[in-house]
Amino acid sequence: MKKSLIALAALAATGAFAQSAVTIYGRAHVGYDAMYSATGATAGAAADVKNRRRVADDGSRIGFRITEDLGGGLRAFSVIETGLNIDNAGDLGQSGAANSGTGYFGTREAHVGVGNNMAELRLGRQNVYWGNGPIEDVGANRISGGIGGSVSAPSSGYVITPAARLENTVQIVGGSDLGGFAGSSIWFAHPNNAERTAAGKDVKQTAQGFTLRYVTGPFAAQVDMAQNKNTNNGVDTVVAAPAASTNDRTDKATKIGLAYTYAPGSKVYFVNTNMSHAFTTAAANNVAPTTVGGTTAATQLQGYRKQSSNQVGVQHRMGAIELHGQYAKVGNVKDYAGATVADTGATAYAVAVRYELSKRTAITSSYNIIDNAAKNNLNISGGGQSSTATIGAGAHLKVLRASIQHLF
Repeated sequence: MKKSLIALAALAATGAFAQSAVTIYGRAHVGYDAMYSATGATAGAAADVKNRRRVADDGSRIGFRITEDLGGGLRAFSVIETGLNIDNAGDLGQSGAANSGTGYFGTREAHVGVGNNMAELRLGRQNVYWGNGPIEDVGANRISGGIGGSVSAPSSGYVITPAARLENTVQIVGGSDLGGFAGSSIWFAHPNNAERTAAGKDVKQTAQGFTLRYVTGPFAAQVDMAQNKNTNNGVDTVVAAPAASTNDRTDKATKIGLAYTYAPGSKVYFVNTNMSHAFTTAAANNVAPTTVGGTTAATQLQGYRKQSSNQVGVQHRMGAIELHGQYAKVGNVKDYAGATVADTGATAYAVAVRYELSKRTAITSSYNIIDNAAKNNLNISGGGQSSTATIGAGAHLKVLRASIQHLF
């Protein structure tokens, strides 16, 4: 009898263990820039990056997915994903600037949640807004050196994205029972880690947004909206030049994407983005946007700015070979009065090829060009490349890159 009870307990323990699972996954992706140059800056040759050759990590990471079946279609889960700089084993990019996706455990995404096939509730540090889902996933996912992140979620230029990966986030994500709307989500966040500001006041900064996604047959559409309010907790910190003042503001962005898959692994797509910075005080809004990287640093973080961009691209599959072409146009900045600020736009191009050695390993090559107008300095960003050195306003950027990518 005792042996039977022991056997039954062991069987029950085995069954309980079978209800949960831990998956380890990741990506090792490193590129070699045979050429990285940004010349023709408005400030002259002193602001130019003549030519750099470097080995640079491109979005490498390791992650853990933990799931448990709670019965009745309900499940609990967690994702802990950490970025890795496998080029230098540190948390800095090649320029010496910090790579925010590395340095700590769970730096890329870390959340816990419960849900079923209808919806999931997720709490923690999460990706929001910037991804294009079924529309376009070139970046570091398909090649090394796409321009999508540079124009739709930039970390350089005049207007940057209000949200990309936010801590303290609550998100509800639609599941497979929603059919073509699966993957749609609504979220809000308290981006400031401190419960109270240094002055002892409650934190005012909040962020919220949504993703509406629909896929039917070969067609896909996605609409994203994000707002990051009171980015400096309602306080204008004004200091004398040449130091930069920090002014409280609200950042907003909308993104509309469309795609048509004309063959397996092959599609054409379009992405429109509109972004703005609106400052809390009228005085800060009315300051004319200065040249990015200009000498009057105290006014660089002032001045209402609104800017839009359009991107078109094609991804074409031929067996183990995948070809990519992208074109993007960034419009001029509009100021608080709605007037256009001349010479603040940019034009970007990219061509690339990906060759799959196996289902998990590929080699890629890409050539990127960004032509900045005289007052802009848009740079390659996203996929671990956003820590490249700041380039001069008006620079003509050229990057020739090859990479090796391995998924595990």
